[in-house]
Amino acid sequence: MATGVEPINPEFSLLTESTTPLAGARRPRRRTAVALLIGAVAATLLLAAPPAAAATSGKATHYEATGGSTTNGNCSFPALPADKLYVAVSPTEYAKGAACGTYLDVTGPRGTVRVVVMDKCPECATGHIDLSKTAFAKIGALSDGIIPVTYSTVKNPTVPALNFRFKNGSSRWWFALQVLNHGNRLQSVSVQVNGKWVAATLADYNYWIYQPGAGPGPYTLLVKDIYGQQAIVSGVTMSPTLVQTTTARLK
Repeated sequence: MATGVEPINPEFSLLTESTTPLAGARRPRRRTAVALLIGAVAATLLLAAPPAAAATSGKATHYEATGGSTTNGNCSFPALPADKLYVAVSPTEYAKGAACGTYLDVTGPRGTVRVVVMDKCPECATGHIDLSKTAFAKIGALSDGIIPVTYSTVKNPTVPALNFRFKNGSSRWWFALQVLNHGNRLQSVSVQVNGKWVAATLADYNYWIYQPGAGPGPYTLLVKDIYGQQAIVSGVTMSPTLVQTTTARLK
């Protein structure tokens, strides 16, 4: 046996604990180990993603939006969704336009449907949503008129690449930009002016406004959502009412 290494005492080892340990010997630190384990679990829980928001329970009615050539719903969409699956929400949930372009999963008596927020329902209280007839018919009978539902906002829905559209009347002196296909609620939209990012302000009708104007363009834009995802897009031109397609996505 190597010099200076004492043999393991058979009455006390790291693997077994004697009921009567030798004088001066320390018991294994079981409380410390348990405390460390609890701390590790707590840290893991703190670092985990926050839970999804609880579903809202309420009621749904139905309506039919009148399709416009360039403006549809309070969100001013350039066209109605091709599948006609859309919804109007209460003023509180509309949040001055911040809900535009987000999606809800709505569950009713006959199933679940996914709809895009396209409109505001002025007379609706929180918990009352107004579905398109097509969406309503997928989860209930149109003849019922009102049905009980639960609904929740969809995080990271599957959407096409970002599109942009300037409002009619926009110019180098008045920047009014609409962002399409973002899916999640947006945190901010900024435009680069003289090498610096300047933030636009969201209007109730779903356009991001920079009142001083951002010059003649083309523009470089920075779009961020509430989950920290972002996209930088260059080459957007001042072409009012034209939907400009891109390959950019929030990520």
